[in-house]
Amino acid sequence: MDPGRRVWSGAGKEEVNVFQTVKLYAFELACRLFLSLKEPNHIAKLASLFNIFLKGIVDLPINFPGTRFYSSNKAAATIRTELMKIIKARRVELEEGKASSSQDLLSHLLTSSDEDGRYLTEKDIANNILVLLFAGHDTSAVSITLLIKSLGEHPDVYDKVLKEQLEIFNAKEPGELLKWEDIQKMKYSWNVVSEVMRLNPAVTGAYREALVDIEYAGYTIPKGWKLHWSSSYTHKDEANFEEPTRFDPSRFEGAGPTPFTFVPFGGGPRMCLGKEFARLEVLAFLHNIVTNFKWDLLIPDEKIEYDPMPTPVKGLPIRIHPHQV
Repeated sequence: MDPGRRVWSGAGKEEVNVFQTVKLYAFELACRLFLSLKEPNHIAKLASLFNIFLKGIVDLPINFPGTRFYSSNKAAATIRTELMKIIKARRVELEEGKASSSQDLLSHLLTSSDEDGRYLTEKDIANNILVLLFAGHDTSAVSITLLIKSLGEHPDVYDKVLKEQLEIFNAKEPGELLKWEDIQKMKYSWNVVSEVMRLNPAVTGAYREALVDIEYAGYTIPKGWKLHWSSSYTHKDEANFEEPTRFDPSRFEGAGPTPFTFVPFGGGPRMCLGKEFARLEVLAFLHNIVTNFKWDLLIPDEKIEYDPMPTPVKGLPIRIHPHQV
């Protein structure tokens, strides 16, 4: 997979809107991996519905026509209907031997049972796929976009990332794809990605419910109350990070930050299950982009808005320059 030459240069454009391009790439990748869905128009239809769904996912729950929450619910219902069609078609393909039980996540969910021999219902599978398509593309697209922004703002960091990625590239045979051991070598690159996620985590926090009365900082939080933990504030706490607003990938060298001070994927037993998938996706994209291109930010100091995830207000337009070979 080469998202650089194939998608960016292939479009015949020097200027690219990073967020829109990366978001479609990440969604298409999730559709291919989870559903073996490759038809462009079908993917584009689902992507359009997801954009509506995501805009209202953390809005006030006012289910009235004209609100984003209402539109989000309608989009989610349409997505579930589309997924049910895909699920039913796959079940037929499995019964006819035209699909494999191990070809993707959908087949696995249809053919796997729990320890008591119970299978998920088609409705449960549709809901699981919906959540995974959401979690498996939007947060990664945000992180990749902000990574490209940060590399454009810090050419010295870009040069170090390029050096590491070229060492991996030059050690491979022509046309040879990345392997897991190559990803493991991208230590500095992952430090850079981590610093991007520290300053602008894709998920700014989450909600939990107090299971018992909790005493914290002189306050009593009663059982049953809802709490919101913030990764953004945690990542910028001066007690945890010196000069917290400064971009500095070296923070992650050696043992790295104190446990539970860096939580872009949450922490503890409910840490994001997609962490390694996200790492693989972001680093594979980074490898292809930096070994093919350098770029200029067309809007220096472009502002970041949260709606609900952090994205550059204009989508991060850049001008790309292919490396001379």
